[in-house]
Amino acid sequence: MSAKPVIIAAVVLTIFLLEDIIPHYRGRENRLRHAFPHVLTALMNGLLTRISLTQVTIQITAWSTAHSFGLGHMLRLSPLAATFILFILFDAWMYLWHRANHTIGFLWMFHRAHHSDTQMDTTTALRFHPGELILSTAFRLPVLAILGMNFGQVLLFETLLNLSTLFHHSNLSLPRSWDRALSLLIVTPDMHRVHHSFEREETNSNYTSLLSCWDRLFKTFRMRDDTRTITLGLTEFRDGRWQRFWGFLITPAQWRPRA
Repeated sequence: MSAKPVIIAAVVLTIFLLEDIIPHYRGRENRLRHAFPHVLTALMNGLLTRISLTQVTIQITAWSTAHSFGLGHMLRLSPLAATFILFILFDAWMYLWHRANHTIGFLWMFHRAHHSDTQMDTTTALRFHPGELILSTAFRLPVLAILGMNFGQVLLFETLLNLSTLFHHSNLSLPRSWDRALSLLIVTPDMHRVHHSFEREETNSNYTSLLSCWDRLFKTFRMRDDTRTITLGLTEFRDGRWQRFWGFLITPAQWRPRA
């Protein structure tokens, strides 16, 4: 059994408890009720991943390794150097994929289920529609083959990505100077709060998932002086039914113009 689920669960619980001690947005109530559909979603997606998505990833990475196919094999670098380069390139792909989820209507139908949360905290990092998970896996398989990543490298990247996602979705209050300093390297809570703003210009910014350099490089980096003034979520999905588990699941099927 992989240690990844245990690590993720421990980090979620730790950050969730800390959010009560040093919250960025204060006065939130019914936090367990807010977290419940996200935990259900994580369990559902975990089962889906375990049954099928992990298997296809293992097969494509095993094929790449067996045939010495992909950039990682062509470079003939040390394992550490190759892993470092592949991490950077795969993180660039994640930036492009996330940006595509905001610009391609069909992909946005699924991704908006994540953005419809009106009270973002660390459990929002678990709030991804299974349809988006399937699409993400399908599109990244050829990328994994082209890069020549082995399954260990993929697992390590995903673990770091998951930890980063739990951190930058959190409702932790960091000193502004710390957040700004960290944002020079990685995605921070303030940086990602802008991305979850209900204002379209802000939603369509700060796409990167791990390294913040991609938003700076492609000029999609955006910050606010005071992120406590941000209204989170989507205008068209603010009703309470969209925050519950069933409403979350049927969000892709609802035609609603972007307000």
